[in-house]
Amino acid sequence: MTETSSIGFVRVLLAFLAALATTYVVAALFYSQLNLGQLVEMGVEVSAGVRLQTALHDVMGMVGLYLPILAVGLMIAFAVARLILRWVPQLRKLAYIAAGFVGVFAIDALMVSIFSMHPLAVTRTTVGLLSQCVAGALGGYVFALITAPPEEENYLATT
Repeated sequence: MTETSSIGFVRVLLAFLAALATTYVVAALFYSQLNLGQLVEMGVEVSAGVRLQTALHDVMGMVGLYLPILAVGLMIAFAVARLILRWVPQLRKLAYIAAGFVGVFAIDALMVSIFSMHPLAVTRTTVGLLSQCVAGALGGYVFALITAPPEEENYLATT
């Protein structure tokens, strides 16, 4: 492995970890707030402190199960996007955003088909499932930004 390729590998690895962290944290926050929203709909008063405490609890508490599931889903989705980008490199950012969205959707669909269950209870609703997919799309966006070729970085800096 040359020095340039090892730098590229480290950059992609760091981009993946940043995308995974973004996806996971946003997904966990959506999960918390949607669940609390259901309590509010039932007439339960939820303070800002409870919202913060619940969000922190969910972000910390879902690491052992949901984070690895998201990691596998995003890894596969980003690899497929990379293959597709051989033919349409001009759609790079869109490809990774779509990959993140579809990767999270595929995780849910796969879990439902194999285990007859959703990985998260919140994904039983359309809004809940979309919230998780949007988290994946944000992760894809982060991945696309960090792995942008140097000419894209210069363009982004001047706009």
